[in-house]
Amino acid sequence: MEQYRLLLAEVGAFLKAQGFSKKGNTCYIQKEGNFGLINFQKSISSTKHQVKFTINIGVASGFLLRAGINGFIISGKPSITDCHWKMRIGFLMPVKKDFWWEIDGVTPVGRMAEDIITNLQSLVIPEILRNISDKDLIEEWIQGRREGITEFQRYVYLTILLKFYQDERLARVIEELKSYSKGTSIEIAAIEHLKELDLLAKA
Repeated sequence: MEQYRLLLAEVGAFLKAQGFSKKGNTCYIQKEGNFGLINFQKSISSTKHQVKFTINIGVASGFLLRAGINGFIISGKPSITDCHWKMRIGFLMPVKKDFWWEIDGVTPVGRMAEDIITNLQSLVIPEILRNISDKDLIEEWIQGRREGITEFQRYVYLTILLKFYQDERLARVIEELKSYSKGTSIEIAAIEHLKELDLLAKA
């Protein structure tokens, strides 16, 4: 749809000026070996006359992408699903819930682009930059926050990074993982994860 294409071009030009590069429907910024992502997602309910879309944001740790988690090593630019921290833009906006825009042939593209750019500039980009380093991610996960990931994933990512950075909090997190997984369906997976990292006897 032409209106949607024009909108993405206008927003993309703004993001390029902020240091982002574009691949498909995703814009990337790289800092400290990690990726910050801004991803435009069309709803399956979109038609050729009207597009409904939202914006996903994420951070991917370069080290975790190369760590071979679940047997996968990700090289190059990650997708939004590969991110280790991710959320929808609506949860940063005053509505504090999922938010979708709708654009059709009569939508004022400039006005909508201005609204989106304002949100990107004041909310999204600062939030990405606050979480883009491994140190930032570690502090988020240590506090128990886990945007866009499961609790088990939080422990997996956290133990990998704490070991790599030789962080003294590793032993405590290992004990927390053991306690969290004990007697549950993920207990075996937790034990295997600690074995792979040679951490089973560290706590």
